Parts: sequence; C-alpha cells; structure tokens
Amino acid sequence: MTGSSMHTASHVVGVAARMLRGLLAALILLALLCGLPWALVRLIGWPLPDHLPTLAEVQGVLFGPMTATFLLDFLACVAWVLWALFVADVARYAVELARDLHAPDVLTAGPLRRITVVLVGAVLIAVLGHRLSQGGTAGNTFNADVVATAEAKLVADKHDAVPPRSVVVLAPNPETGVHDSLWRIAQRTLGDGSRWPEIFELNRGKPQPGGRVFDRPSLIFPGEEFELPSDTASTPHVRPPAPAEQPAPRAPHPPPVQDAPPPHPAADVGFRWGDELFVGLGLASAVSAALVLARCHRNRRYRPGSGDRTYLPVAPVVYQLRLAHLRATQDDDGLGSEPPKAPVTPLAHDGSLPVGIRDGREMALDLAVSRGLGLIGEGAAAAARALLVSAVAATPESRVICPAEDAAALLGRRTDQDVPPANFQVVADIEAALDELEAETLARARQATAPHTDRRPPVVLVARSLQQHRQRLQAILDNGSDFGVTGLLLGQWPAGITAYVRGDGTVSATNPGPGERLRGTSMFHLGEDHLEELLTLLRQARGPHENDRKTTSARESGLELLAVHSASEQTDARLEILGPEDDSSDPLSVNSASPRPHTTEHQQDALPPLRITVLGPVRVWWRPALADASEVVEQEVTSAFQPRVRELLVFLALHPDGVSREALIAALWPTSPSEKTTNALNTSFSRLRRAVGAATGGTLAEVVLTGEGRYRLNPDVVEVDYHRFAAAVAARRAATSQHERTDANRRAVECYTGSLADGMSTDWIETAREAIRRDAIDAVAALARALVEEDPLQTMDLLEMARAFDPHNELIYRDIMRLQERLGQLDAIPRTLALLTTRLAEVDDRPSPQAIDLAERLQRRHDAHQDTAAPSSADRGYSKTR
Repeated sequence: MTGSSMHTASHVVGVAARMLRGLLAALILLALLCGLPWALVRLIGWPLPDHLPTLAEVQGVLFGPMTATFLLDFLACVAWVLWALFVADVARYAVELARDLHAPDVLTAGPLRRITVVLVGAVLIAVLGHRLSQGGTAGNTFNADVVATAEAKLVADKHDAVPPRSVVVLAPNPETGVHDSLWRIAQRTLGDGSRWPEIFELNRGKPQPGGRVFDRPSLIFPGEEFELPSDTASTPHVRPPAPAEQPAPRAPHPPPVQDAPPPHPAADVGFRWGDELFVGLGLASAVSAALVLARCHRNRRYRPGSGDRTYLPVAPVVYQLRLAHLRATQDDDGLGSEPPKAPVTPLAHDGSLPVGIRDGREMALDLAVSRGLGLIGEGAAAAARALLVSAVAATPESRVICPAEDAAALLGRRTDQDVPPANFQVVADIEAALDELEAETLARARQATAPHTDRRPPVVLVARSLQQHRQRLQAILDNGSDFGVTGLLLGQWPAGITAYVRGDGTVSATNPGPGERLRGTSMFHLGEDHLEELLTLLRQARGPHENDRKTTSARESGLELLAVHSASEQTDARLEILGPEDDSSDPLSVNSASPRPHTTEHQQDALPPLRITVLGPVRVWWRPALADASEVVEQEVTSAFQPRVRELLVFLALHPDGVSREALIAALWPTSPSEKTTNALNTSFSRLRRAVGAATGGTLAEVVLTGEGRYRLNPDVVEVDYHRFAAAVAARRAATSQHERTDANRRAVECYTGSLADGMSTDWIETAREAIRRDAIDAVAALARALVEEDPLQTMDLLEMARAFDPHNELIYRDIMRLQERLGQLDAIPRTLALLTTRLAEVDDRPSPQAIDLAERLQRRHDAHQDTAAPSSADRGYSKTR
C-alpha cells in the first residue's frame, strides 16, 4: 500500500471516528435537552404548589415528617434548575464556538460546563470538520485535540482507568554528592523545574521509609516512586543550563521573591527623605507604633507632683517616619475631607521582609527560603541597614545576630554608646555568631513537628561573607531554612541570592535563579545615623533595659518624702507620691493658660451658643436661643465637623490668647510646601465656617477672631472646657494659702474629663496631651496629700482617679497598696498587684521586683503586727484570775 493510499485510509478513518463521536455527542445532548424535561413532566409533574401557601401550610411542611412526595418535588426542582443552567451553557458555548472558533479553558472549568463544552465541541467538529481544525488564528483556535484532551479528562475523572506516569527518585551522584530533588524531577520530566509543586500536591501524604508520610518537599528518598501530572507525555521544553558558579538548589522551595498587595492608587508605596533614607510604609508603620509605645514607657515613669515636664526626645528620622505613616492613613490636604485610608503593608512575621519597590509594587523576600541574601556594590551597606531594621522591627520574637566588627561597619563609630534592642544581639566574632545560629537551629528542630507549616520568626545573621567560613555557613543556612534561620551578608553569596546594588539603591544584576526578579528593584536603604536612631527607638519601645530598671528603682526609693509611720518602721510604709510638694517651684507647663482677665461671673450667666469639649473625645454642642431664657437646651452637632476641621478647633482651643499663622501651619502641615499651606489654611477656615453654619442652621458662621496676624476662638461665641481646666491650674500656681491651693486642685480634677482629644492621631498633639495629663495627675496627687491624714478613704478615691489618669504608673499602685494596708484592706493588695501586672502587660512590661516585694512585705508585716498585738491564751487566763 502506497503512502498516499495509507494517508487516504487514515483520513477516512479519522472522518468516520469524528462523525461517530459527533453522533454520540448529539444523542447525549438531545437526551439531556429534551429527554430530561420530558421525564420530569411525565413521571413527576409540576413540583410547585398551585397556590400561594399559607403560613400554617409552610409550618406543617417544615415541621412535619418528610413524605416521599415532598422529597420527589424537591429533587425535581433541583433537576429543573440544573437543566436550565445546562441549556444556557449549551446555547452560549455553541454560539462562541461557531462564531469565534475558540473554546474556554475546559480543564479549569466546572464539571457541568466541561461536559457542555465537550459535547458541543464534538458536534460542531463533526458538522464543520476541517474548518475548525485550521480556520482559527494562532492565538484563538479550537481543534479536536482540545476536545480529545477534555474527553480524556472526563474519562479519567469518572473511571480513573489510566493511571498517570510515574518517576523514581535517583540515587545521589557518587562524584558530586548531589541529591535528586522535586525541582530536578520536574525539570527532566515536565521540562520546567518550577512545576515541582504539581508533583508535590499530587503525591502529598504518600508513605515514606521510616513510617513517615510525604509532607515536606525537601525530604525525598532514593527509590521512591512519584506520580506525575497527566500531561507528562508532552515533549518537555529544556531550559539552558545555569552557569557553573550557580549551584542547583539542594531542595525545592517556593519562589522567595514575592509581590506585596497592590498599593492604593493615591498612595505612595515608599517613603523617601533625602538621599540616605528610602523605606517602605510598612517600616514607617512599625516605627510609628514603636514611638507610641516608647512614649508610653517614658510617660509611665513620671512621678506625680514632681513638676517634671521633660518628654521623650524624638530623632528627626523618627519624626519623619511618624509623619509618613500618618499621611498614609489619613488625609493631609488640609481640606477636611474624610481620609482615604491608604493601605499600609505591615512587616511580615513569617520570615518575609520588604526589600524594595519595583514597577510601583513593594517586593518582599523570604530570606530563609532563599538560603541567604548577599549584597555587593556601592549601595549594599545602606540596603543591609534597611533590612536589618525591618528584621528587628518585624516582631519582638525575631532575632538579629551580628559580629561586633560587622556591626561597627554598619552602625559607624558609635556602636557602644547605647544598649541595642533586646532582639539585636552583637557577638564577639563570626565564630560566635555561627555557634548561635547552630544552637538556634537545633533548638527549633527539636521543637518542630512540621517545619514547612510552622513558620518561625526569623533569626538573621548580618555579617560579611567570609571565604574561610563559607562551607559551615552554607550548611547552617541549608539546615535552618525550614526553621526561619537565614543570613544577610555583605559580599557575594552564590549558594543563595547575590544582588549588585548601585549607589542609588537600584539592583542592576543578580546571579541566575530565584533572585532574578530583584533586577530593577529600588532597594530600601538607610544611613548610619538613621540606623542608630531607629535601633534606639526600638529599644525604648521594648521597655526599660535591666540597667535602666535598677537606676529607676534606686531613684524612686529615695522619693519617699513623707513618713506616715514612726521612724522605727520600715520604709515600705512611706507614701512615695504623697510627699510634701512645694507649689511655688512647680514650673508652668507648655500648654497652661492664665485665666482670661475679662471673664466674670456675670458674663458666664449668658452662655455662649457653642460649647466644645476637647478633654476626652472632641465633641461640639449648640445651644439654640429659646423663648424661655431660663432653660438651657443643648444639641450635639459633632458630626457636622470633619476630622481635619476638628483638629483645627482643638489647636485653637489650646491657645485661648491666639496663635500665629506660622504656628498653625507648622503644627497642621509640617511637611507641606509653602505654596500649598496658604491655600490649605484658607480652605480649612472656609470649611470651618460652613460646618458651623450647617450645624446651627445658619444662625452662626464666624467663630474665629483674626487680628494682628493671630487667630483665636471668639470667647463670646465658643465655650471650651480646657479653658476652665487651665484657669484652675493657673490659680493653683498663684495661690498663697493651702486653702486656695486645695480649692484650685479640686476644680482642676473636676474639669479633667479625659485625655486631650482622645482618639485623634496627630503628632503635634502628643506633647500637649501629656502636659495636660501631668497637670491633672499633679492636681490629684496634691489633693490627696492634703487629705491623707484626715480622710484616708477619700485619699484612696483620689489615688484610684490618678490611676485612671495614668494606668501604667507603678508608683501610684504602690501608694494604693500602702494605703490599703493602713486601712486594713489586705485582700485588696494582691488584686492591686494583679491589676498592675495586667496593665503593664499592655505595654510589654512587668512590675518591678520592688513592687512585688512591697506587696508581700505589707501583708507579712501586717500579720506580724496582728500576732504581736493579740494577747496569748496564758495572758488572757492570768487577767481573768486577777
């Protein structure tokens, strides 16, 4: 038989098979499209009720026993719905296949749509024949192979008759010692090593030697047989081999470089300040949170009554990152609109760290999976500093280990001037650092049951890549990759990823492999001074160091100024914050205001139409004019004032004597260009006028007085609660007698109803908020000192009030326990200590040993005092006989 006759015969057989397949598909389609509804109508009939059922009928069906009729009707309704969906799919796919010669992805579609496409495609191929095989374009074709593949998939799904191909894991190469891996198996059988997850998912859970199951892609044994995906028979595409200097991975892992979630279109994904600082908003968010926590630690050590008004110093880089975080989470145009809430990607806690920006997206790198990152080039050190800070700030449980010599290269000459954060460990040399890594790897390996699912906080070695320790370091990073142990190295690192960072922070080249996606990335970077200042902030945010605790305890132990018991008793009985206070030496706080000289009792009878409270949440009330002047009615209109307008009101309320234009701009728009701040300020005042008009029904409009370049709230129109508090504080400082001082303190305590603008997040307000809070605490402490001898119960109430003002101040809790011991409330002392423990846990701290020892000794001394005061039984008997 000649070749042409053989070709003709095969063509006839192909056409006959296609026609037979089309006929079979047509019969099945006809049966489904027509036979199914005929059977439903013929055998079951109309399944729905012929009238609208009443509530009693519905309850009877739902709560009564299930009948065969109800079950058949329910199944019939489901069948009609499925039939309708099938008819719709048939119609849609028939039109698409006949018009565009294009089939959807049948392998990823659902089972119903997959059957639809196969049946319709088989019928159309039988009818249209050769035109469907050759008539489509290169990018939009549908041929018999697609249908055949889908049919094979359906047969495999239903009958599972043809098992997929399998492969056997090879033994290690005796010359090179290289082990087989899922990557290499996928490379030689599927033509693409990155398809190793398909093999892993297909064989997950298979038994392995030693009684294990296959749940770790990096742990395979020679001789194991793995099933392969069904498309293995296709000709694999062989990639060109990697250069010799790039070793193949020991075990397959997911790609280490990942894109972070896409940013908000109105928000920048990075923050740049000068030429030496470029970081992601995730780090800015972490620094902002650390600043809040550090301020809390600093403020809670304030001694009530001391008059201390020093606050936590903030480095310029910390201040700029705090502002960047605030701008990313709220509106900064000064127009008073609702903030667009730009997403801020937090630092990952699973080992992935943000490394830079590429194509407007933040790139994250899993250092452990990549088995280390080596940085070379002019910008390598600056990029390493940014990654170091990200690793330290990621979570308190993360650890960064750095040899002293390398720490000096990164931090500069001031490495030993301050104590680093607890999770940044500086060791003597590289050998000590490797010992730490090995110990951490062994400890985590003993505790882990499933390392690939139990991601740990990262342990990062930051060092130079030294040739003499390369083999040991590579072994550590290979073994520790499943446990979050990794390395950030200054120098080439061919065992993992090596990136060349130019002076501007751009990655211009990487070694072949997973790190190729870093090319073109603008790496985050920090200068030496920035790194030191950020590490200092992170240390302050983690609470006082042990040396700081000892210094603080020694200082506080000398502040027991008032001995309420005899000198022979222990110092535990002395009240620390209730000692005598010299009010004349109490300095004026930055936000204290003198009483307004024109305010008289007569003028207060005519209440202003607006009342603003800034102590506590910002709230605004309107007092409409009524026919009955003796009745005062208030309506809350806070919702009429947008967030930025409320911030403007708070700033003006804190300055009753007025504030300059420059001070307003510096506080509310600290980083905006000068050409924008004028328009922003004018727009904010316009919005304030419109808000007041809307809130008061057009009765009021202007509430701000302008004169001599200063702005202030009109005291005849606006009443502010802070003004009464500031007047009481000023009267206390001007008092000449104890009675006047006590009365002023009482008025200050009554006026302080909460933290300044509680809930408002802006940086300028923090200093004013803390100063006002300390004024209130001083007033409570002074009032308690005046009443401690004559009314200890009221003093206890005042101490509880001070504790509410400053819930993390240990000195207040100590005095509460001492006063509880004096009042005989011994059962309350452990509860007070437990409350202190709970409160300090909120700021990642714990009570000092002095506080714990004080609680125990107060109870022991009271018990001993009771035993001494109670007469013995012999003494009682002797007294009776007398």
